[in-house]
Amino acid sequence: MKTTLLSISVITSAILFSFSKPKKPILDLEGMKKAMKSGYAYVPSGFTLVDKDSVSCQGFFIMKEEVSNFSYREYLFDLKQNDRIEEYKQALPDTTKWNTSSFALSKYAQYYFSHPAYRQYPVVNVSKLQAEKYCEWLTRVWRKNTGNESIVFRLPTRAEFLRAANGSSIDRPYAWNSPYLRDGAGNFQCNFLPIDAGAISRDSITGKFVVKNARVDFLAPGSDNGDLTAPVRSFRPNEFGIYNLNGNISEMVADENIAVGGDWNSPGFDIRNQSTKKFTEANPTVGFRPVMTFLEGSKK
Repeated sequence: MKTTLLSISVITSAILFSFSKPKKPILDLEGMKKAMKSGYAYVPSGFTLVDKDSVSCQGFFIMKEEVSNFSYREYLFDLKQNDRIEEYKQALPDTTKWNTSSFALSKYAQYYFSHPAYRQYPVVNVSKLQAEKYCEWLTRVWRKNTGNESIVFRLPTRAEFLRAANGSSIDRPYAWNSPYLRDGAGNFQCNFLPIDAGAISRDSITGKFVVKNARVDFLAPGSDNGDLTAPVRSFRPNEFGIYNLNGNISEMVADENIAVGGDWNSPGFDIRNQSTKKFTEANPTVGFRPVMTFLEGSKK
């Protein structure tokens, strides 16, 4: 088992860094772009619409994909290797959340986080505090490997998420800059909960639309390796090269108790860039992806 975990660590380190520790610290923006290009996208400064407010965002790096089970297990491995056992225990995902009344998916509780088949799927069932601790660990690792003490990894603000999803527009419905959930060939553009139109009816008393006996497809439409969630590099990336900003898993943000972008259990309207849902505890629909910025006042 130790040999297996070590192999995981070596492979994932190659994914995270893809460069040897430099002879000189990487202190400038262009140097960081080169160092991070395999796993992170650079989002330049610009304006984005948050609800109805125009918000300015400074440039930042964002992970191209959601944090995977594989990457999170590397974090756990590092804690254990450095005898940070209490931190290790506190960092473990709560896999029992798969067994709540909302989901009742016992096989996922047993296999999703630990089985090799799911290592490139997004980590779920982690709390906001656990995600923040992962970002703190990532900060330590990257500072050590770049010699740059000014970089900070953290959860994105909602404005930063929207800036990344909206691309060159101040606002757009989905990250692929189209109001449609299918592309020109009829393929779904992300992993969400498609509801059969035949299951939608209007309540004769209230006049509201209701869904009854919905026929849904949980197999990540359009993804060859779909399950409930889809692999973190499924579907086409947006113009910044970022994957799965809509659907798959809802993503934590730093400034509110919400998750954004919708997930595998959300219908199409609820996976828009502007979509939010309440997030107060770990569950199977929510994960995260870090951003990296520089400490205020540092040289870039």
